Amino acid sequence: MKKIILLAFAAMSMSVFAQHANPLNIQLEELKFDSLRTLYATAPAMYRVKLNEIEVGLQKNAEALKTAKAELKAEQEHAKQVEVSIKEAKKMTTALRSLYVKEQDEVKRLQAAVAKQQESNSRQADLNKETRDLYVRFLSKQQDELSYALRDVADRLRAITDLETAIQKGETTMHNFVLETEVKAKDIQTLEAELKTRTNALKAEQKSAKNMK
Repeated sequence: MKKIILLAFAAMSMSVFAQHANPLNIQLEELKFDSLRTLYATAPAMYRVKLNEIEVGLQKNAEALKTAKAELKAEQEHAKQVEVSIKEAKKMTTALRSLYVKEQDEVKRLQAAVAKQQESNSRQADLNKETRDLYVRFLSKQQDELSYALRDVADRLRAITDLETAIQKGETTMHNFVLETEVKAKDIQTLEAELKTRTNALKAEQKSAKNMK
């Protein structure tokens, strides 16, 4: 049962860590004032309408960036939580490995002790066959149980190794995830700065377009 739980935990770890930051897909509204002025040279009212449409597009960009920033904050918080979980998982696996190794050593010590008793019993020629056979079965039963216990702890140690591998892969995946969020944060800052520049340029153009006749 312990082995199954550990293997399930390892599988769960891989599914939790296998992820990427959500990509940033925001295309800022283009301005292209020169071509628009030429296109609407004889229709200033239509030009002002077109500028208003661009303003709406920039407002949508601002909303999209606001959403992206909230998403980024959630991703950054998630990365912190996973980092804590990884540290706790590493502590757990270290403690369990130590516990299982000690258990394995103890079982082997008991096996050796029983083996000595079996060897000693085989030399007891003065005992009658019934007594000796009864003791042989008793010692044999102990060895069977100890062999089972040894296989069980060996399985748990292998499960711990699987879990350690999952955690190690998870650390690499989360390192890449954090790098992705850092790049995303810089891209958002760049887009925000460019959006501000374009918004100011649009306001100036709208002001100028009011005087067009």
